[in-house]
Amino acid sequence: MILGVVLALVATLAYNAGFVLEKGALSALPPLNVRLPLALVRTLVTAPRWLAGFGLILAGLAGQLVVLTRIPLTVAQPVFASGIVFLLLLSMTVLGERLTGREWTGLAGIAAGVACVIASLDPRTDVAGTGGHLVRVLLVAVPSTLAGVAVFARGRARPRPAGDVPYGLAAGIVYGVAGMVSKGLSASIDFHGPAQIVTSALTSPYLYLLVPVTLTGFVVFQTALQRGRASIVAPVSTVVSTLYTVVAGTPMFGEHLPPDPADLTLRLVGLALITIALFRLPHDGTHRS
Repeated sequence: MILGVVLALVATLAYNAGFVLEKGALSALPPLNVRLPLALVRTLVTAPRWLAGFGLILAGLAGQLVVLTRIPLTVAQPVFASGIVFLLLLSMTVLGERLTGREWTGLAGIAAGVACVIASLDPRTDVAGTGGHLVRVLLVAVPSTLAGVAVFARGRARPRPAGDVPYGLAAGIVYGVAGMVSKGLSASIDFHGPAQIVTSALTSPYLYLLVPVTLTGFVVFQTALQRGRASIVAPVSTVVSTLYTVVAGTPMFGEHLPPDPADLTLRLVGLALITIALFRLPHDGTHRS
């Protein structure tokens, strides 16, 4: 259990460091157009700094797949969200972005929520789920992805920085779907050796659902990251994807909340704090260095 939490922290550090590298690279690139996906990809793969960030994100995602086989979603996803603190520090020191008092309050609430979730850990009862029904996953994943794309389209119509939160919300919904599907993929992979990993992954239907969902999230997030502030877009995306994966994935894959009343209270309070903190992040404002 502890090893799973440590691995989750390492994975989220790599993941969020990749975000900041990508944001720095995107600021120097010409505007991305989601209507020209091939041109968008060509622009990105010719930027070394962006590729370095993308590599870190892939390493973080690989670590998350392993984590999801060791600890349940109600523990793993909030720990992944703790990377927001690291992201915030890098956004300020590397990208020169600033936050208002309201935004600091929201991010502090997220950190407190994650702390409550970690405090609720019980290795005797917190067991990772081992499977889910593909049809049920499809019935949730497809409309949710379309909803995320619709939110993104609305965000594009709003002036900056008012569109930062809708951008993060859109990316979070789609990446939340990807997180839920990743749980299914992780449960179907045999981690006993390189050959077993490749074979079981390639024969899993979850892989072929994960690819288009992740590509959609990729296009939405990269465009949002270029147009908005990393210190708002990425945290909102992370929190929304965390909540989505927990709420949708926990019953989908047969996982359970803690039976102990004290642990259950801590787990629910933690998730509630994260949700409330999200709404502390503004939908408008005029600050940027």
